[in-house]
Amino acid sequence: MRAARRDMQIIFQDPIASLDPRMTVGDIIAEPLTVFEPKLSKAARTQRVREIMSAVGLVPEMINRYPHEFSGGQAQRIGIARAVVTKPKLIVCDEPVSALDVSIQGQVITLLRKLRKEFGLTLIFISHDLSVVRLISDDVLVLYLGRVVESGDCATVFDHPAHPYTQALFSAAPIPDPKLARLRTRIRLQGDPPSPLNPPKGCVFSPRCWKATDICRTEMPPTEEVRLGQKAACYHMDRP
Repeated sequence: MRAARRDMQIIFQDPIASLDPRMTVGDIIAEPLTVFEPKLSKAARTQRVREIMSAVGLVPEMINRYPHEFSGGQAQRIGIARAVVTKPKLIVCDEPVSALDVSIQGQVITLLRKLRKEFGLTLIFISHDLSVVRLISDDVLVLYLGRVVESGDCATVFDHPAHPYTQALFSAAPIPDPKLARLRTRIRLQGDPPSPLNPPKGCVFSPRCWKATDICRTEMPPTEEVRLGQKAACYHMDRP
């Protein structure tokens, strides 16, 4: 299990809260190395930390500073450095930019894309921000009440959403151009989401779906291919 853990790391939503205020930045970034590469010498560990700091846009001379001395964007870079220092195969990014200013979000997304290419990383990117999802993702999973209702390559899902929930979700996404925004039809869902502890029978989206029929309320729809590179779980999905 230890070997598997080395290949999986996480970047947290709140960059400040995810860092131990009693530890220096160098110690925070080096901590995974002390766990997964205990035979690494202190000098080699420090050198690795300095290299990773430089790779994520931090000045290596800041290695002995503490988290409170950094901005939110810098703190998230520290969290990213900690996640990639062991060169994992998979990183779970849990809303990694939602707590940051918009101007900083773009910088962090650009950094993640660069590191993904440089280190050959696979990122599981969890986000409610559809613009960010579209910018960074190759493939997309759309979840409702903990269930995957649609999946596929990013461009296909965004250009041709098949599941009613995906369509409603995309219709609520902000559009910068006010003229285009006025032309769009907003799909407004009725009611509140059911409790995931007591999900409805059949399709979990059926209580709020305008396309729902009797079968939707009694039987879980199978996941079927909509088009090449896209699948959805719906009896009444939009097909090409």
